Amino acid sequence: MRLKEAIIAIAKRAGGLALVRDSAWRGRRLLILCYHGVSLHDEHEWNPALYLTQEQLRRRLRMLRRGGYRILPLAEATRLLYEGRLPPRSVAITFDDGAIDFERQAVPVLREFEAPATLYLTTYYCETRLPVFDTALSYVLWKGRESGADLAALCSSATPLPVRTGEERARAWQALFDFTEQRGLDSAEKDALVAQVAVELGVDYGAIVARGLLQIMTPEAVRALPRDLIDVQLHTHRHRTPRDPVLFAREIDDNAVRIRELRGNASPLEHFCYPRGEYFGEFLGWLRGRGVRFATTCVPGLATRTVDPLLLPRLVDSTAYSDLVFEAWASGFAALLPRRSRFRLDPARLAIAHPAASAESHA
Repeated sequence: MRLKEAIIAIAKRAGGLALVRDSAWRGRRLLILCYHGVSLHDEHEWNPALYLTQEQLRRRLRMLRRGGYRILPLAEATRLLYEGRLPPRSVAITFDDGAIDFERQAVPVLREFEAPATLYLTTYYCETRLPVFDTALSYVLWKGRESGADLAALCSSATPLPVRTGEERARAWQALFDFTEQRGLDSAEKDALVAQVAVELGVDYGAIVARGLLQIMTPEAVRALPRDLIDVQLHTHRHRTPRDPVLFAREIDDNAVRIRELRGNASPLEHFCYPRGEYFGEFLGWLRGRGVRFATTCVPGLATRTVDPLLLPRLVDSTAYSDLVFEAWASGFAALLPRRSRFRLDPARLAIAHPAASAESHA
């Protein structure tokens, strides 16, 4: 990353970023930005790959406005892209999941810059007023990393489960997650387990819940989102994509029903985001069968009209990207640089998963 930043810095001083930004090549491409969370507290320290601060988001939008970028609603941007009428320097903004931090931290900044955004809402935890189990467990393990505790007894593990290092926390998370699956625990029971883990680690889980961390917005908050600024679209009901056509259709349909209940006469539900950034080849036909025309991945890149509209690339922005690297992506320059993939690809199955989001199966 340091070498790439040095290359980008040299290119910027030489006018390379501006040259690419204003090129016909960039004019035929759409940058779709992906955000997962804007920290309410210290989430960006816990998971910098998925969170950034409100001030970082503000700097991103300020740079886009000052750079003359056209921030378009995703529905308009994708339509113009495939019609071959995309305006120069086009950008679309998306947020995944619909956490409380979107309402409290992101929307005010989006309004400040009059930047429209698409929210991909997963609806199960919108109705079930509990922190999202997978992410809450990971966060609590991180918060208690200095405790010196061993969690083996909580899940009948034959081996110790300390949480001091990242690797240890990953093993503890997996053991506890597997325990909930084996026992068939429901959402309330899973939340009780997270609370028990917090006690063992000396973490104040009540304070986490009170802050609204790792919780999806309430139905009332979703209804109140400004319609001129936020378009709510599909992200499955339970944040999962079963490889069974009937169960897959149920996820889409349940999600659609609840979004329509919350948003009334909303725009057509034709846009979808793959939970965890994971998809398989059969999903494309199943999505088309549910009326979905466009779907976004977590594969970094700029979208062109030659890309399948159900496999649109996005840049997952986060604390991990400096302002300079973000500017390089906005201009298109970063897309021209060779990079090591952060994604797993199985060409035989057309399966891509975003590792940073691998612990986000919500229900």
